[in-house]
Amino acid sequence: MTRFLMVMIGASVAGLAGLIGGASAQGDAWGDVQGRIIWGADKLPEQGNINIGANPDAAACMKNGPVKDESWIVNPGNKGLKNVFVWLEGAKKGDKLPIHPALAKIKVEKIDVDQPSCAFIPHAIAIREGQTLVAKNSSGIAHNFKWTGNPTVNPGGNVLLPPGAAREIGDLKADRIPIAIECNIHPWMKGWTRVYDHPYFAVTDADGKFTIKNAPAGDYRMKVWHGSGGWRNGVKGKDGDPITIKVGETKLDDLPYPPPQ
Repeated sequence: MTRFLMVMIGASVAGLAGLIGGASAQGDAWGDVQGRIIWGADKLPEQGNINIGANPDAAACMKNGPVKDESWIVNPGNKGLKNVFVWLEGAKKGDKLPIHPALAKIKVEKIDVDQPSCAFIPHAIAIREGQTLVAKNSSGIAHNFKWTGNPTVNPGGNVLLPPGAAREIGDLKADRIPIAIECNIHPWMKGWTRVYDHPYFAVTDADGKFTIKNAPAGDYRMKVWHGSGGWRNGVKGKDGDPITIKVGETKLDDLPYPPPQ
C-alpha cells in the first residue's frame, strides 16, 4: 500500500510538473516583472530650469515656479531614471506575446496628457493600440498639440487648444517608431508616446521603478528606450535583452542606462 501511494504521488507530481511546463510554453502561466532603471554613470545630470526668454506667456508658464528641463530626470538618492519606456517582445522577431485573459480587453479607453504649466504631464505616455490619447489644456493660455510619428503608420497632426479645451486623438497604431509631441507656441515643450499591440509595457516612475503585470512565463526579450537617449546601450540595445519570466514574480537587478555617447 505504501509503495502504491508513493508511485501515485510520484505520478501526480510528474504530471503537475508537466502541466506547468506545458502551460508556461503556451503562455498559460503568468508572472509579474519588477525592476528599476538607473543612471549608468557616477556623475548625475542636473535637472535645470528652462530659459523661456521673452516668450509672451512667460508669466503664465511660471505661475507655479520655473519650468523644469525634462531631458533627464534622475533621483539623486538612488540614481533612478524617470520616463523610461520598458516593454516585452517575443524571443524571436515577429513572435506574438500570449495575453493574460484579464488583460485581453482594454479597460481604460482614454489616456490624458495635460499641459497646465507649459510642460506635458505626463512627459512619457505609453498606450495600447485601441486606446485614445486625450490632449488637454487646463491652463489659462493657448497651446497647440503637435504629434509626429512614422509617416506611414502614425502620420500625426497639429491642433490648437484654447484654454480649457481638449482633443481626442484616436486610431494610433502600434509601431516601432515613437511619436514625438510638442507645442510650437512654447518650443521647449517636448514629450513622447509609444503605442503597443499588447499590454506588457511600462514607464519608469520617479525612482526608476517599473512593473509589468501578468506577463507570460517563459523566454522573451525586454526593450528599454528613453526619449533623450534612445535605446539602452545604444544601437546594440535595439534588440533588447533576453529575459526569463518566472511563474509568480520576477525581480530584476538594477539595469543601468549609460549616458549616450
